[in-house]
Amino acid sequence: METKQVVLITGGAKRLGLAMAQHLLGEGYRVVIHCNMSCSEAKALGDDGRIVQANLTNREELQTIFSKAVDCFGRVDHLINNASVFPSLSIEETTYALWDEVMALHNTAPFFLSRALYLHLRERGATGSVVNMVDTKIEAPTASRSAYYISKGALLAQTKTLAVSLGPTLRVNAISPGAVLNGGDDAYFAKMAERLPLKHTGSAPDIVQAVAYLLRATFVTGVELAVDGGQRLL
Repeated sequence: METKQVVLITGGAKRLGLAMAQHLLGEGYRVVIHCNMSCSEAKALGDDGRIVQANLTNREELQTIFSKAVDCFGRVDHLINNASVFPSLSIEETTYALWDEVMALHNTAPFFLSRALYLHLRERGATGSVVNMVDTKIEAPTASRSAYYISKGALLAQTKTLAVSLGPTLRVNAISPGAVLNGGDDAYFAKMAERLPLKHTGSAPDIVQAVAYLLRATFVTGVELAVDGGQRLL
């Protein structure tokens, strides 16, 4: 790229977020990684990588994180709302505090960061994009994560609404991963490898490739891209 575009990735210090950062750095982007508690894995990013630390569920910190990201390289062009929590709690176990946390992280933070990027790009007379990480299982949720699936469903609705509200300055899309990161649940992944139409589960590069595509896809907005090996067809 002649002028390197800058991507802000929330929850970018480990797992999928770190894989995205490393791939995009290799493609010639500059990357600003947001982290909250776990920042150590993202230290070696090179000259084109920076780290900003904030608790996205804290409104005061949420208000300042975007300006800190802009300060890193003087601009931000794309936003990947990747930060997430995965509480495995039934509706009987769901407290107000848990509900507020998942909604703040999966909806409030993406909304106001997208708004900040929109205002920043409009001031620059530039265009960019947002990619929201959702979850393919919102189409067939389980009872064990009711607050999580509700919040991710709301993020998908936000994706479509902001695609209309923020265009043409911002394209806003979503990726819904399926069985990609094992997390130690070998039995579930073995079962999915048998059931999926493609007969295998996914990996981080599958998601990373989808992210890279959406950052470049200048005629795509308001789309949910399911990267799930056909899980929705089951």
